[in-house]
Amino acid sequence: MSVDTRESGSYLDGAKRRMRARIYDLAHASFAAAGVARSMLHLEDRGDGFIAAVDARIPPVRLLGTWLAEMHQRQRVGNEDLARRLGLRVGLHVGPVEHDEEGLSGHAMDLVCRLADSPVTRTVLDRSGRDLVLVVSASLHHEVVRHGGRFVEPSAYRSARVALKEGPVTAWFHVPGEARPRVPGDEGFDTLPVDASSGENGGGASTGAEAEGRPGPGKDAGHAAPDPAGRPAADGDPRVPGTEAWPVDTGSGAHWDIKVEGGTSVVQDRATFRGPVRFGSGGGADHEDWPTRGDRGLGGRGAGDDSAPNDSRSTGQDNGSTENPR
Repeated sequence: MSVDTRESGSYLDGAKRRMRARIYDLAHASFAAAGVARSMLHLEDRGDGFIAAVDARIPPVRLLGTWLAEMHQRQRVGNEDLARRLGLRVGLHVGPVEHDEEGLSGHAMDLVCRLADSPVTRTVLDRSGRDLVLVVSASLHHEVVRHGGRFVEPSAYRSARVALKEGPVTAWFHVPGEARPRVPGDEGFDTLPVDASSGENGGGASTGAEAEGRPGPGKDAGHAAPDPAGRPAADGDPRVPGTEAWPVDTGSGAHWDIKVEGGTSVVQDRATFRGPVRFGSGGGADHEDWPTRGDRGLGGRGAGDDSAPNDSRSTGQDNGSTENPR
């Protein structure tokens, strides 16, 4: 296993200490929830993350399922209070691991570290607009992921070629919270979403208060509003002052156009829209207006609300055997 932090080099020293503490809190709580005792782990710190070998008696499906689900949910809750969200890249592979007094080594460790740190993995996380990406080796996908399991949905993984030092390999990507992640070759893959780690919505490099994990001037903790200045309308026409068409792809085939028309603001997922906000099909169909503060008596959410709607070690063996250490 390899766990690495998004854009860790832009953290100031104090913020990096707190970032590392968060990573270990997340990881150890998730290991405990997945039934992985600390005695069954060998962890080595990497400054902005860690590498780990997990006892061969732990089935890898438990790491792919319960452990990853716990990491995602705990990270999501923790990020709600951060002006700069913690982003993580996780790599998993199964294979033999050498262990001596100096630490871990072997081809399996080399491969999982290169996968987690690859430009493709970094870009998949950035283009997702989310905060966690999992990349697994082709062999782990073939032997475990494609068969499914508790919290493991094979259709939520997609493959892409990854160039490594030793040559190109096939890897499989999963972004928790998305039905299917975008990968190289997809239409629009080269376009960053407004809330990705480009810094446009609080996820990218920053200095001062934001690099310390505190809200910058004029920003609410946990929700940094994208700057709409200069962004064109969704249809490509010059934007009308005070009005913006914001396309949202739900990933399920549905499509909504969100009209943003001045006034107060609402927070939907991780993007902040200036209200009142009008939800419609974009083709003249019926629409629904997001209520403003004056509509609270109707039972709707206030437009100014800041909350969104509702020594053989390895990464695990699916048959529980200790005869084939990874």
